[in-house]
Amino acid sequence: MRRARVLFAHPTSPPVTHLPANVVVEEVSRVTVLKEALAERKPAVLVVALDLPGLGGAPGLKQLQQLSPATKIIAVSRRGSEREEVQVLRRGAKGYFSTSNVQSLLPKAIEKVQEGEIWAGRRAIGRLLDEVFGAAAEDPESPEPERNGRASNLERLTSREREIVRLLRDGSTNKEIATALNVSVSTVKAHLTSIFRKLNQPDRLRLAIYLSRSPRNHH
Repeated sequence: MRRARVLFAHPTSPPVTHLPANVVVEEVSRVTVLKEALAERKPAVLVVALDLPGLGGAPGLKQLQQLSPATKIIAVSRRGSEREEVQVLRRGAKGYFSTSNVQSLLPKAIEKVQEGEIWAGRRAIGRLLDEVFGAAAEDPESPEPERNGRASNLERLTSREREIVRLLRDGSTNKEIATALNVSVSTVKAHLTSIFRKLNQPDRLRLAIYLSRSPRNHH
């Protein structure tokens, strides 16, 4: 099995010491070196401290994502506020931690974000979705070519994938979807990978936003 490269960017001590054997760890402590590592080595996961000098906090994550779009970013914060968590998610991060619980939960978070999930509090994710859905409701309807494009993409899904999309839209977890469809969780994950690819969405959160702007009668 190919070993996943995980890049840690932190100003002082590493945020975690115990990681699975199938992970290759690289550590950096300067923004300039971080950007070089992202551009050249394209790690699977980046764990970055928001107080890294020169990063600029949550707003600096956008540029990091542009350097390596496929890298999944987990942000670590000393403050651990819900407001900051929402800011981090807005800028494309797949996970968020305060330093108080990073040691115990980070290995699991790395595993989950690699599988396409979001590691963040339900309240923060809910706030972000409420913002997006509220903005969509206030805006004029999207242009017809855009609506047709989304409908065309949804037509590419198989009948089973559409069932999964419907359950996702209702807020079901992977385990709940597996139970509803009488399949294994690993089968659900395989279908999700296909759905993300066909709809060109990187994770569940972006898929939820995408689906919020799509007609329900396609599911």
